[in-house]
Order: sequence, then structure tokens, then C-alpha cells
Amino acid sequence: MLRNSRHFTRVNYSVGASVKYGNNVAICNTDNLSLRGMYLKTEEEIPLDASVNITIYHSSQASLKFGAKVVRKESTGVGVQIDDLNANSFAQLRNLVAENSKDQGKIMQETYKMLSCIR
Repeated sequence: MLRNSRHFTRVNYSVGASVKYGNNVAICNTDNLSLRGMYLKTEEEIPLDASVNITIYHSSQASLKFGAKVVRKESTGVGVQIDDLNANSFAQLRNLVAENSKDQGKIMQETYKMLSCIR
């Protein structure tokens, strides 16, 4: 498993999302994302270290779903680290990051680092 770090390209990307934790669901917006994690804007009190299931609604035809862990908590939202996603969701996430990044070579290197998280 990869360590939590900022060694992945972050891109600004704002769309609707939902976070399921325990028996709760929080509606939020993405602020930025990378292949390894993202920051979600929400006023919900999502606990630090909570395991969460996230759905990003990036188009009317598709949503991106994955498991993550809350690794940072602030008054404006939470930072999560992705720890479980399927190949289809990874491909969608990679495309979103690549479309919003200027360094395609670096995104390809980061793609290889993420292979251990894909199921």
C-alpha cells in the first residue's frame, strides 16, 4: 500500500460528490483531486481516520466510485486517501486528472504507482 503523501499531481476539479461513512451520507463537492486522493468540501463532521465510500458525479452518464480513508480534517472539508477502486473507476479518475494536468508524462508515472490499489 502507498503511503499518504503529496507525491501525486493535484488538479483543481469541482463537481458534486457524496461520501458514505457508517450509516451517514454527506453531499459535498470536490475541490481538487489526484490519482491518490482528493479534498472534499463539506460542513459534515466526517471523523478523521474514517473509512468512507465516495461517489463523484462527473457526468450525467457516469459516476466514479471508490473506497478511501479520511486523512485530513478541516472546517471546510476533508482530505481523503484512495485505498480501493476498480479498474473502470481508476480509468475515469486517471482521465480526469490527465485532462486537467499539463504534465502527461508525470501522470503516466503516477499511474504505475497506483496499480497496487486497483482491484
